[in-house]
Amino acid sequence: MGRKSKKIKQKPTIGIFCEGKSEKQYLTMLKQKYRSTNVKVEIVDAGLSGKRLIEKTIKSRKHDKYDEVYVVFDRDEHKREELQNCGKLAKDENINIIFSSIDFEIWILMHFEPVFRTYTRPELVAILSKEKYFNQDYKRFKGSSYRNYIFDKVDDAMNNASNLYKRHSNWINDDPFTNMHIYLPKIFDMK
Repeated sequence: MGRKSKKIKQKPTIGIFCEGKSEKQYLTMLKQKYRSTNVKVEIVDAGLSGKRLIEKTIKSRKHDKYDEVYVVFDRDEHKREELQNCGKLAKDENINIIFSSIDFEIWILMHFEPVFRTYTRPELVAILSKEKYFNQDYKRFKGSSYRNYIFDKVDDAMNNASNLYKRHSNWINDDPFTNMHIYLPKIFDMK
């Protein structure tokens, strides 16, 4: 009698396309933490608007076959109408948007504390530069490895983001906002 094969469910291949080094460093840290070999993280092009990022993702995606595709960007100078167009284009192309407002660093701050108020980019940099956070000029740190600072604080960020989302769940209008906590468990099979 032959051996019966175990039917192991294949993990979906996931492509994450982002606009900056900070996002890539963070997502790469999670890829290592959760041993997600099925996830590929790429910087499409730093400084692109959300729509251009999605358009470039569509082109990049044609070279690799992914079961799921995500783009990661923040508010920058996007107007409401631009974000609505991004949402429509992403939906039409079956791309998920991971969004933070005002900046990706709002998500990073959530690893340390709850966030319920709006911050400017300079305020976020100043806070994250303090001793109890990164203890260095965060502006210079951006794009470096997060592993030694927040590797074990992901659950805190997830809880803080979930609490914020109860009050601020509209990605186009709300600030502060992030939906990282919604997509990360699915992408990285977090338990």
